[in-house]
Amino acid sequence: MILIRLCKAIFFLAIVGPLPALYANNGSRSVDNAPVAGPEPTLDSLLVPGPHSVAQLREIDGLRDGPLYRGATIFYPIELSHPLASVVIVPGWSSSERSIRRWGPFYASHGIVTMTIGTNNPPRDFPQERADALIDAMATLRAENTRDGSPIFKRLDLSRIAVSGWSMGGGGAQLAAMQHPSLKAVIGLCPWHEPPVVFDHPVPLLIIGGEKDRRAPFNEHALAHYCSTRSVTPKLLFEVRDAGHWIANGPKGVYRDTGNGDVGRIALAWLKVFLEGDERYRKFLLAEPQSASRFESNIRSADAAMEGYPSGDIDSVCDTIDGR
Repeated sequence: MILIRLCKAIFFLAIVGPLPALYANNGSRSVDNAPVAGPEPTLDSLLVPGPHSVAQLREIDGLRDGPLYRGATIFYPIELSHPLASVVIVPGWSSSERSIRRWGPFYASHGIVTMTIGTNNPPRDFPQERADALIDAMATLRAENTRDGSPIFKRLDLSRIAVSGWSMGGGGAQLAAMQHPSLKAVIGLCPWHEPPVVFDHPVPLLIIGGEKDRRAPFNEHALAHYCSTRSVTPKLLFEVRDAGHWIANGPKGVYRDTGNGDVGRIALAWLKVFLEGDERYRKFLLAEPQSASRFESNIRSADAAMEGYPSGDIDSVCDTIDGR
């Protein structure tokens, strides 16, 4: 089995090429050219599926089988043709791709190509293996953008890629951002990573967690992720009141409509602003949701964003770590 995976990895490097090329624009548009704007967003429009029809792409359809992940689905908006931004999402410990798949059609219906993946050994793959899986999946997006016959052939803007992960996958997303600081956004969903760790990267970071999470207690993990990421990195922390570890497996959780849909609203707005560059969505990141037990960020208005996202006052929330 190890020999087979090694051979696949060698083949992957030979065919796909070095990973830094993932972020080349491939001639589709300039890096600073944001996607075509759609209708004016409203609070209600972020709480429901978007206006675009969604289709799926699987390995049975010709999608590359990456050696560092297992199983993948790409969700994409059918009718949009301009170069599209994309996000890759990986699940947590002992969980399959299916556990986080609800994000796929939601994001894609709002115009963002979404790739959900699993890992090769869910019970043994820790955050670093999940980071490797995310990076391998980004190589698959690059390959798909140049594959004749693919429904997303030359439809991706490879300069606009984000990563996300649930539980240990959230730790993996943070590590992937450290390895590839040219990513546009990272979202940690009830993230887990064994402390201590410092996430020294500039990638805009959204952390969502549950107040009553027993698998990855908020103060030990989500809050630590937020406070251990450099203070000059744009970041937002959203703790959902009375919620547990499965609050962020999809835009409305898993078992019920938890948090009034605020999880999906905040996550989508984060990607719209930092992945797609659509400043119309920033106002949704500045208003605290009613479902929040804690809500803090260092982002400000679009005018402040032009000056490099100056930090706000984050001392209050980070003072709760280790009694500081």
